[in-house]
This record gives sequence, C-alpha cells and structure tokens, in this order.
Amino acid sequence: MKEKMNLPRLTCERARNLSIVKTLASFGHFPSRIAEKEAWFLSPLRSETQASFKVSLKLNRWYDHGIGTGGNGLDLIVAMKKCSVKQALKFLNKQQHTFSFHQPILKKKLLRKLKFLK
Repeated sequence: MKEKMNLPRLTCERARNLSIVKTLASFGHFPSRIAEKEAWFLSPLRSETQASFKVSLKLNRWYDHGIGTGGNGLDLIVAMKKCSVKQALKFLNKQQHTFSFHQPILKKKLLRKLKFLK
C-alpha cells in the first residue's frame, strides 16, 4: 500500500507565487510567442485569435489586454476557474503535485521545456 505524502496546505502567499507559465501549461495553454522578458498567450479567459495575454517572465505577473485585467498566480486561478480565493486554494491543495511554486523559470529553460513538450 502506498503512503500518501502529506504536503503542507497552501497559503495565499505561496499561491500568489505560482509560476504563471507552468500554471497555464497545466491547463493546456502554451505561449504563441516568447520574448526576452515576456511570453504571449491566447487568452485562457476568453476566445481570441491573436495573442493578447501577456506574462512577464521577470515579475511573474499576467495581463489580459483584451479585458484589462491582470494579476498573480492566485488571481489567474480565480479568473480561470471563476471561483473565490477560498475555492481556488482548495483546488490548488488538491492539485499541489501539478503546480510549481517556484519563481519564474528563465527563458532558456522555458524554451527547452516547450521544445520537449512538442
């Protein structure tokens, strides 16, 4: 019988520091283009044909130019799941093994991982 690994419960502070790029990837969203300091995605919050969802790789913050909204990793989960912060934390606690709580990865590492996924 496998032992269940007890991971510490997430706090709002830790959830805010979710890697946004990895969070988007876990939901099946990958960048349309990557620059030195930012990655551009098709919005996970609405339908669009041209990427206007920007993620700052340096600050680990997102901004959807189409709706004028942005924020941190926790804000993204709340917006994508259309739920409260409490519900988002509950969801993340169930999914801890899927999400990364490290600061944003460097561009080279991101590119290598994306090439590997393709």
